[in-house]
Amino acid sequence: MRNIHTKIFSILFSITLFGSLISCGGPGSDNSAAALLGLDIPASATKTEALTRYADLAYESYNQAATDATSLLTALTTFTTTPNETNLTAARNAWVVARSSYLVTEAFRFSDGPIDGTTGHCGAPGGSVYSGTDDCEGAINAWPLDEVVIDNYISSLSSTPTFANIYAKNGDSTLASGSEGDTEKVVMTGYHAIEYLLWGQDNTNSGDNTVPGQRPATDFSGSGIPSYRRAYILAVTQGLIGHLQQVRDQWDPAVTSGTYRTDTFLTSGNTDTSLGLVFTGLTSFMVQEWGGDRLSGVDSELQEDEHSCFSDTTKADFYYDAQGVYNIWTGNYSIKKGVNISTGAGLVNLLSSKNQGSVTSQIESARDTFCINLDDETTDPNYTASCPGGSLSHRYDQVIMHPADSQHSVLENVGLLINTTLAQNVVRAKNVLGL
Repeated sequence: MRNIHTKIFSILFSITLFGSLISCGGPGSDNSAAALLGLDIPASATKTEALTRYADLAYESYNQAATDATSLLTALTTFTTTPNETNLTAARNAWVVARSSYLVTEAFRFSDGPIDGTTGHCGAPGGSVYSGTDDCEGAINAWPLDEVVIDNYISSLSSTPTFANIYAKNGDSTLASGSEGDTEKVVMTGYHAIEYLLWGQDNTNSGDNTVPGQRPATDFSGSGIPSYRRAYILAVTQGLIGHLQQVRDQWDPAVTSGTYRTDTFLTSGNTDTSLGLVFTGLTSFMVQEWGGDRLSGVDSELQEDEHSCFSDTTKADFYYDAQGVYNIWTGNYSIKKGVNISTGAGLVNLLSSKNQGSVTSQIESARDTFCINLDDETTDPNYTASCPGGSLSHRYDQVIMHPADSQHSVLENVGLLINTTLAQNVVRAKNVLGL
């Protein structure tokens, strides 16, 4: 009897343990326990549910980005009213926070949606309305930026600039003359223009670049050029908010017609097309941007190829790009690691347990490779003074400029993980869904 009881107990314990492993997985779990036991758990969401959650995530993400950009404008208003070092630091800190919430939206790019689709939603018609037909991503986040063109423009002013005046100069070939000569780098608006105005050029310490740009608050104090600089940064930030709101409003769940969400993305009969664009967008983002252009400095070894080169916050670019992909994959909206602002069905929930692969853990690995630990990032939601082993704890520009840096291989490896292994696995998931 004892052996029988023991056997029954063992079976019951195994069933209970297996059930707990499955139930603890939750949305976004790769159900590895089930896979180890050779079992398969069906998908837990329909395509319509996953698409609706994607649309809700887009709205929530862009709304938070617009909210944090508004807080940045408040800090800049205080700073430009009283240009001192304390207020400059506060404005820089607000930019760091605003930047993090925008970066998680970048995973929505390349999907022919409102941020960079063929029909644009941004522009500068004048007044407080920033609608238009231009590509929004270019207006919001264009890079690389030739900082000389902004200085030349401000120096040439004889009256206070408006956003419409500034916006019209994007890509202006006359501004490229005498600078780097590349009209693609004539970027007058967006996060990086604000970043440059707040930090200035990152060329300190005899070219060693061991600290970010060190622009003094006095650059904004007084009449003439300083006054134009104050007006410029306020106008560009107001435009940034307007453009973010334009993208956000195209995903608004409260609007029943006339938006990308209602008229295209969630239209009946368009399910597979929309879902296919989501997967294509993610893989394009991984190969072209997140694991592509963003890592160009690994090969070029040029400080100029650091994405957020004025503030030296490039590690955050990589971290939050990963978090944005993670949000879409799992369906959980998060900015601070481990803190879900909202939850729902992600792309992972479209797949049975056997078909989920290791995508979830690979995204986590790519994200956690970048440790946000610099002194000028203390307001970042994921700032830490202690970096885990194997993560990139050194300054990003120092690593790409010096191939002998002990952490140079960390960047090489994460590049392969993102644009090869992870991208291929996402493509496999797309194929499994018959897209």
